[in-house]
Amino acid sequence: MRQLVRLRMRPSRDGNSFAYFIDYKDENGKRKRVSLGHTDRRKAKRQQAEKERELRMGIVEPQTVKLSDFVKDSLAKTGDQIRESTREEYWRTMRDFIRVAGDKDLQRVSLQDGERYRQACLDEGNSPATVVKKLKEIKRLLQTAVKRRRLDENPLAHIQMPRYSAKEVHVFTEAECTRIVKAAEDFVRQRKDGTVVRWDRWCLWLCAQGCGEASYSTAHGRISTWRLRPSPFLPRRIQRRRGRG
Repeated sequence: MRQLVRLRMRPSRDGNSFAYFIDYKDENGKRKRVSLGHTDRRKAKRQQAEKERELRMGIVEPQTVKLSDFVKDSLAKTGDQIRESTREEYWRTMRDFIRVAGDKDLQRVSLQDGERYRQACLDEGNSPATVVKKLKEIKRLLQTAVKRRRLDENPLAHIQMPRYSAKEVHVFTEAECTRIVKAAEDFVRQRKDGTVVRWDRWCLWLCAQGCGEASYSTAHGRISTWRLRPSPFLPRRIQRRRGRG
């Protein structure tokens, strides 16, 4: 049986890499060369077989969809299954991804696009933890394309995540402890209703613990951990306060 679709390799302009493309004639007899945008031979062979099957069965080639259109459609279909803030976060991350990878056809998104985006985020000063969060959001959206049969497999399924410490600890110096206590004292002094928590005394006690740790939650729900370095004069300040009664 004559082969309708041929799989070929195309080198890059600098000659350092290559990408697969398929070569075939469509239903109208017009020759087409379509880049697959990746170097995965197993995936390329599967795409070749699918195109071969489509041509033999007379299946019309599905309409291409750009990344931006896919994201809008996907989030619209998801509806209220996710919170509005989560939807906005996904859309913001995908816009950032499109800025780096381009608003290309969904089928042409590759692992190389994810790797280029990962490096771009790190170069722009994003922390490794933030980059991991963005990549996971993109992977989840692309996985919905797999579930809805718009993709055969997730192109970012095997992308390597940046390494980072899950529990980042900031050690405060003596000068930083002093500024924390002073800020707390100024805050308490400015309050006139007398019902404010004595944050100044709490900060003095915490700093005096030396090796203790303090955790706080931000407005975004992230948890950060601080480790306080012993300050030699803070325990004396606490003793003087106790002596005043």
